[in-house]
Amino acid sequence: MPEPITMATVAAVTEAGVAAGEGVAATSTALSAAEVGGQLAAVESVGLGAAGASTEAFVGSLELDAAGLGEVVLSRAETSGAALSEALRKAGTELPQIAKPSIDAGGGTAAFDAARWSDWSPQAGERVTPPSIAERFRPLRDPSNLESYARNLEQRDAGFAKELARRHEQLQAAKSPAELDAALQQLRKTTAGKLGESIATDGLKPYFNGLELQRRVETANGMTFIDGRFTEARCPIIFGRGHSVAEGGTLSVEVKTGQPVYLEREVSHIAGRQVQGHLAAGDKSLVLVSRDVYAMTGERAARDTVAEAGSRVMALLPEKRTMDEALLRLVRDRVERA
Repeated sequence: MPEPITMATVAAVTEAGVAAGEGVAATSTALSAAEVGGQLAAVESVGLGAAGASTEAFVGSLELDAAGLGEVVLSRAETSGAALSEALRKAGTELPQIAKPSIDAGGGTAAFDAARWSDWSPQAGERVTPPSIAERFRPLRDPSNLESYARNLEQRDAGFAKELARRHEQLQAAKSPAELDAALQQLRKTTAGKLGESIATDGLKPYFNGLELQRRVETANGMTFIDGRFTEARCPIIFGRGHSVAEGGTLSVEVKTGQPVYLEREVSHIAGRQVQGHLAAGDKSLVLVSRDVYAMTGERAARDTVAEAGSRVMALLPEKRTMDEALLRLVRDRVERA
């Protein structure tokens, strides 16, 4: 007889990193809860891993404009300072050229304050560049900061609170491994997607005066929805070489979070439908993705495809696993308090 699904089981699954699994399904309702946890944990490394290139090869592959280099290096510090400095020197670029900006960007150096991060406003006349944008989103890479942000979001966003309540009820009602897996998949897909969209919205809205969510747009390839349309830019914003928003301009954003395999599958749809919707609205376009994109085998090709369509990819959102695990902890706490 299968072992009952308890919140202890959910907690064990959380610690095992089950959230890294995309599209995992229980193969039999006769599995014990422990076996299900083991099966789900076994997929935590799917699609993850290092890019496999040397530091010098990595730097050599970059377009060495100050803005683009700043975005990539500041958001992807995966090597020692000495190795990175030497590789940059050979490429004709020095570290001071891409030095970390001194602005606060809502994170600061003290304990993370989720409410303060969400309500932060840039200084008047501040120059907004890829490094400063990356710094704005940096605090939420930390799992504890991300969890604090999600808890704060639950308090101030009724829609997100209802979404968490639905996942809570679904997990609490699970009577078999298959039902548990179905609940976890909903958390990983629907709830994590909403969390990613909220991070993108809260991260970018300080630079604009207006915001529209899920605007419907007709394109030559069919109808699409714009995840976030930011209007009346408060100052010029540079996203990369040849890609910026003028003061008073409008930016449409597509948000994608997921494992590398999922992101790779979405590239053609993003370029052929979402980006075209942004352009049809008369806006500048930006695609925000989770940092899982760095583990994609076709990362460079994906960026080029999106760029050719008229947009730019920025990996500003936390890794998918980090978001999934934070959400599991929130839902688990809800059940334990019930």
